[in-house]
Amino acid sequence: MLYSEIKERENRFIIALKIAFPLLLLIGIFFHSSQLFSLTSIDFILLTVLIPVYVYYTVYLIYHGFQTTLIDPITKTFTRAEIISKIKKIKDRENTNIIFLHVNNLSDINERYGINNGDLVLIRFIQKLEFFLREHHFKNSAIGRYSSDGFLFYLKHPSRELRHLITIFTKSVQNVGIANIEVKVDFSLLSAVYDSNTNNLIERLLMLIEEQKKSQETTPNIKIDQFTSIIHEIIDHDKLVFKYQPSLSLKTGQIEMLEVLTRMESQTYGSLCKQQIQRIVNHTGYEKVFDEKVFELLVKEIKPLMKKEMLFSVEISPVTLRNLSFKRYLINLFEQEKIDPHQFILEITEQKSHENIHRFKEIIESYQEAGFKIALGNFGGNNCGFEYLKHLPIDLVKFDIEFTKKIDDAKYQKLLLHYIQLIQTLHIQSMVKFVDKEVHFKKMKEIKPDFIQGFCISKPKNLEQIVGDIL
Repeated sequence: MLYSEIKERENRFIIALKIAFPLLLLIGIFFHSSQLFSLTSIDFILLTVLIPVYVYYTVYLIYHGFQTTLIDPITKTFTRAEIISKIKKIKDRENTNIIFLHVNNLSDINERYGINNGDLVLIRFIQKLEFFLREHHFKNSAIGRYSSDGFLFYLKHPSRELRHLITIFTKSVQNVGIANIEVKVDFSLLSAVYDSNTNNLIERLLMLIEEQKKSQETTPNIKIDQFTSIIHEIIDHDKLVFKYQPSLSLKTGQIEMLEVLTRMESQTYGSLCKQQIQRIVNHTGYEKVFDEKVFELLVKEIKPLMKKEMLFSVEISPVTLRNLSFKRYLINLFEQEKIDPHQFILEITEQKSHENIHRFKEIIESYQEAGFKIALGNFGGNNCGFEYLKHLPIDLVKFDIEFTKKIDDAKYQKLLLHYIQLIQTLHIQSMVKFVDKEVHFKKMKEIKPDFIQGFCISKPKNLEQIVGDIL
């Protein structure tokens, strides 16, 4: 029996006591009173009134008990609310680690084998996890279902050893499978002291999972011959959704830029992030068509924000940017929708520098003449950012995530400081991203980039949330 089931049984027992105790007390009082005094009509009236009150009280407790279950009905793990509540109450946060387990191919399992088999896989997956943890002397581990395919739990154990143990577990599940079904699992791990705000901590765990996916090849359960159908689903059925992550200007202390985050939501292929879509797009050669669809949908959605002096940063394929017909499309679109190009930053990232760098420079200058700004993404990472900085007229540099992750390293601090100073002497603005902790935010402020982005500023938000915050 899972620890969560034991706690649920205790909860049910307490509810049963709450139901039974008043009845026993009521019977005892009337029995004792009847021994001492003769019953009158008033006593019977009082009894008649108390009985429906007790019935109502009993029904309420039963209803409330069903409404406040501690466990998920399928996996028998704790509910999302309960596991989050338990994480918030962790006392020894310094020695405790939070783990997020993600079943990557659950949607594929549900589609291929049926939802019932998908539920069976999750049940046996949790049973295997519980058995594995007990084998390694972790008793009464609180495991909670955070999402349809994600689970949260926490253990008091050194992070390095714990990471090794969870890796062993995930590999064993992937190698053997469950009920003759292949199961693919990822995990992320963070110390409980990473952030006192539990929601921020969980969001970071989810981001770590996303980062792992970005470093892998396109989702394995999507075959190459399905790539074209994915593109057509995006183009023909507008299967794109946007979120916006605010960036703080250190010069004004105000939110002055929104980074546009693009995802695909599909009943057939599930949720795909921009990096996964981009690999598919690059493979099929649909870069221009995809980026046109992004701008077509985006400019319609963000019209409520156009009255505000706000910059929008949109990631775009360099292949698209170099296509002159896309430039004509973009300018015509902005003229038709009466949107100012000066509010838009086109962000590019490229592994190898373009052969005809002088021609690329002319193309970028033509976009800038039309009003658009140009940004280099993942600067300082494994790409041609330095080469482009030397030759191209860049307006904004966004530093690679590695500088934020290793900001506690004195060497990385010095590198980032001098890069920013150099960039600013070239009259180019700079941005650091993924700044999630207050201590890192303070360090970044001392280094003085032009923009800071991350959970310490704001999480990504949908349009309604952004409109509510800004307007």
